Amino acid sequence: MDEKKTVLVVEDEELLAKVYEDTLGKSGYNVLVAKDGATAFKYLDSEKIDLVILDVKLPDTSGLKVLEEIRKKSKSLPVMMCTAYDGFKTDYEIWASQVSDFAQKPILLDKLRGKIKEILG
Repeated sequence: MDEKKTVLVVEDEELLAKVYEDTLGKSGYNVLVAKDGATAFKYLDSEKIDLVILDVKLPDTSGLKVLEEIRKKSKSLPVMMCTAYDGFKTDYEIWASQVSDFAQKPILLDKLRGKIKEILG
């Protein structure tokens, strides 16, 4: 049997993080949730992560700083950036080479599952 893929959700909005966790868990993924950058780094250092869903705005750092650190350690780890802020969509072009996808909140769950399946195969 295939090993479950692990998705790290870095999201400080508790309700949204829970929705991601439930939805992706029901879709067969192992889901880890980090509500800040510090927790995300702990998971990244201790777990085998297959995909990161990363909020741009975090309480202790920016998602872009987390992305920067991820890229120092792994050029190939898929990262999907998520934000509710329109302005970051234009910034996406700047860091597009470093991320697998970009999603603007609110995210339709079927669309999210489709994007993740596309990224992870």
